[in-house]
Amino acid sequence: MKTYKMSINGEKYQAKIKKYKGSYVLVEVNGIDYGIELEKEKSTKVEIARSKKSMPSLGIAAPPSKPVAALPGSVLAPIPGLVLRILVKEGDAVIVGDTILVLEAMKMESEIASTTTGTVKKINVKEGASVQEGNVLVEVGE
Repeated sequence: MKTYKMSINGEKYQAKIKKYKGSYVLVEVNGIDYGIELEKEKSTKVEIARSKKSMPSLGIAAPPSKPVAALPGSVLAPIPGLVLRILVKEGDAVIVGDTILVLEAMKMESEIASTTTGTVKKINVKEGASVQEGNVLVEVGE
């Protein structure tokens, strides 16, 4: 399928429609798949179902807060940024609220905390890696 390049509020995005069936669309944005449900209003114009977040209107849905493939225990990037430091390793025990890594965005450091209690099963990023909002950074399980 065709790839669309766009810029939203200065951020660059690359979107590809992977599947379109009825009112369901599977779109890949910067390598992350998102399921989008289209809603039809009384007019013949097709509108996009939007999350509660306020996003600019571009004719495509805003990325959901969690990607389609996120599993329970997945720690997601809340914003696009650069992984500065990873403070845990696979096999470490963590509890809810423990800082697991530090993310830099717009010259500010953000501590990213575990969203669940358990053992670090997989670290999906490396220090120095760029991440997009919604990327799975670390997987924590029992």
